[in-house]
Amino acid sequence: MVVAFWMLFRFSLLWLAVVITSFSQDSSDSYEVYVSKNLIGTLIEAKIITKDINSSKKTLYHAFKEIERIDSLLAWQIPTSEISKINSAAGKSPVKISYETFSILERSLSYATNSNGVFDVTVGPLTQLWGFNGDDEQTTIPNKRSIDSCLLLVGYKDLILNSGDTSAFLKRAGMSIDLGGIGKGYAIDRASDVLKKNGITSFLFNAGGDVRVSGHKATDQNWIVGIKDPRNEEKLIGSVELTDKSIATSGDYERYFEIDGKRYHHILNPMTGFPSSNSVSVSIIAETAERADVLATTVFITQGRTGWTGKDDEEFLVVSNDMNRIFSPGFKKKYRFKSVKQSE
Repeated sequence: MVVAFWMLFRFSLLWLAVVITSFSQDSSDSYEVYVSKNLIGTLIEAKIITKDINSSKKTLYHAFKEIERIDSLLAWQIPTSEISKINSAAGKSPVKISYETFSILERSLSYATNSNGVFDVTVGPLTQLWGFNGDDEQTTIPNKRSIDSCLLLVGYKDLILNSGDTSAFLKRAGMSIDLGGIGKGYAIDRASDVLKKNGITSFLFNAGGDVRVSGHKATDQNWIVGIKDPRNEEKLIGSVELTDKSIATSGDYERYFEIDGKRYHHILNPMTGFPSSNSVSVSIIAETAERADVLATTVFITQGRTGWTGKDDEEFLVVSNDMNRIFSPGFKKKYRFKSVKQSE
């Protein structure tokens, strides 16, 4: 018999909504604890399997606080963040930053190199021009002159990192970093580490389509993750079975506006300055949420034709503009993709 009930609890200033469900696992009582909170610009959801509810709630609190800490380091919208300080000093002087921020910027440059610049964290001037990642989203298309001016300020090779003093320098005034294509995944990875260090090994994190799972939902039962229909948020196009993996989905339905029947969305091509028009949605399976996050952005822009540097266990599903599904070779078989018929 399944018993579900709602609870609200508070630690410090953090409110979390919790759902606890009991079930039998390994012949003893286990509980599925569900927690959600709006953070880093999206709804963060966590499900854990535990036998100790009180201890697990405290661990979840610390995991969510870790996400808040990451946001305070990496969000360009926060004036005191290290990324904001780098942006403010663009063209003036290097900024000494923490080793943690330095490391994610270093990996970002590696992703940029491997994708031939398709993934580029110096896209900040463009994202701010279009207004998708700020508080006030605009609903007009920037003029071509403004876009061309911003393109002159985009270029990952002009982000200079100095490992000697862990400093970062944007070479030209007006340049800015936006970690929107990597930050959510990184935050989920770090929150997952908090859970694991405290003995929670079976869990699922979801941050607005960036999902990381660990262990199993029940004995011999993998986590089943649904993939949203990009044209009907109430439906799925299918699901995959995962354990100790991440899946990230990027879609043109997350933040967008339409003019004359054309959709303009937040996934910008750093080469053109316009929203990418090659895909409707892309789902990537990888070992970490950070890597899945980055590759989802990259493949969305390229539709998998170029810029794909997937490892052996990494697979993608592209939904093209005509709603056709393009699978990498092992996506269906490796992760037991179960399709939902388009007519359903």
